[in-house]
Amino acid sequence: MLTELGNRLKQAREEKGLSLEDLQTVTKIQKRYLIGIEEGNYSIMPGQFYARAFIRQYSEAVGLDPELIFEEYKNDIPANDKDEIPQLSRVKTRKQVPSSKNTKVFNFIPKVLMFLAFVAVVAIIYVLFQNWGVGSSSDTQENNKNVVIDNATSENEDVAENEDQEDEKEQPEQTEKEEPVEEEKTTAGTLTEVSSNSPNATLELKDTDKFEVEISAEGENTWVGVNNAAGEYFLNKELKDGESETIDLSAQKEILFNVGWVPATKIKINGEPFDFPFPVNDVTTQRVTIKFVSNGQQ
Repeated sequence: MLTELGNRLKQAREEKGLSLEDLQTVTKIQKRYLIGIEEGNYSIMPGQFYARAFIRQYSEAVGLDPELIFEEYKNDIPANDKDEIPQLSRVKTRKQVPSSKNTKVFNFIPKVLMFLAFVAVVAIIYVLFQNWGVGSSSDTQENNKNVVIDNATSENEDVAENEDQEDEKEQPEQTEKEEPVEEEKTTAGTLTEVSSNSPNATLELKDTDKFEVEISAEGENTWVGVNNAAGEYFLNKELKDGESETIDLSAQKEILFNVGWVPATKIKINGEPFDFPFPVNDVTTQRVTIKFVSNGQQ
């Protein structure tokens, strides 16, 4: 039996002339999940956030605005119980912040230690100076006795040093200057935002010849799709917690990242962490398009 939401989605699908098999090919969502959406049977889904992500993809595929659908049929769509997790974590963090009184005490301790260290240094310098003064006065007479001998020795050393300098002037310089070796410069590239309209965003990757992506799931499972403008998929699966995939996209000019559960998805581009365009706890499903302009194309 179709729900009001399911009937609306099915009607839009049929108006576009799409069968469930056609929709499965377009969205990469299994047919049984598409039927579950139309019948309101969300219990067969992997989880509530997957149900919300699949409804969003279904709506986009049949030309409906997901935001309007979610607002109009919010009573038919399962609530996203994951939204409260980040908020609880932030409350716990605030409880662990030390009180202002303890903070003042901890801030005062380093100042006391620095003052004691300064006093100790001054005392050591004073003792060394006193010892040096006594030693200098006792050695003055002995140094005076050696003045004549030292002067004669200094004159001999000056003569020998002048002879060595003349010999060095006569010898041609044979030392070759070593040219500095330039270090190989590598860069992860520069990402610039072109446009954004939640949950869709377009970025541009420049200043590099490499486009290598590492995608991993941390804390929970997540569904990720990666395809080019021609519809060729490089990744289209559910990543388990702790699982990661590395893809070399250097030969591609435009790539779409379709992330079903952003809070559990970590992406690195050329080894650098990627920050999603929208707050991960507010927009849990995001579609990010990256246009790659390599150095050779600039």
